[in-house]
Amino acid sequence: MSFEMQVDAIKYGEEISDKYTCKGQNISPEIKWKDAPSSTKEIVLFMDDPDARRKSFNHWCMRNIQSSVGTIHENVPISEKTQEGWIQLKNDFGKNGYGGPCPPGKKTHKYTVTLYALVRPLNDHETADRESMRKLCETLMVKKVTWMFTYGNK
Repeated sequence: MSFEMQVDAIKYGEEISDKYTCKGQNISPEIKWKDAPSSTKEIVLFMDDPDARRKSFNHWCMRNIQSSVGTIHENVPISEKTQEGWIQLKNDFGKNGYGGPCPPGKKTHKYTVTLYALVRPLNDHETADRESMRKLCETLMVKKVTWMFTYGNK
C-alpha cells in the first residue's frame, strides 16, 4: 500500500473549476487520502502556485491534522483553528485558511497540493514561519504525496 491523495473535484493535471477560485465561490475543495504510513503522527497540507512571478505563492497551509481523519471536507472556514482542531497558517493573501487560485494576466499556472505524513507532531514554536515549517516537514516526513492541477484567467 502507498500513501495516496484524491481530489474528486479536480482531475489530476487538469484545470480547477471556477467554484474553487477567486472568480467563483473561492472555497476549498474536498481532499481525501488513504494508506498514510502507520508511523504517521500528523498530516500537514500545503497548496502552492510554483508559477508565481517572484517565488512560489502559498494558497493554503494547514497542520495538526490526524492521519486517521482521511478527509478534509469542502469549504473549510477561514480561521486560525478549525472545529476539528486543525491549525491554518496565514497564506500569501494574508488570511488563515484557503485562498483559491487567482493568477494575474492570462497565463495558466500550475498548482500543487502536498500532504506530508510526519513522524512526529509539529510544535507551535516550529510553525511561526511557513517556509521553515516546510523545510522541517521535509526532514520529518515519512512520506509525502502531491496533487497537481492548473488554472488561468480566460
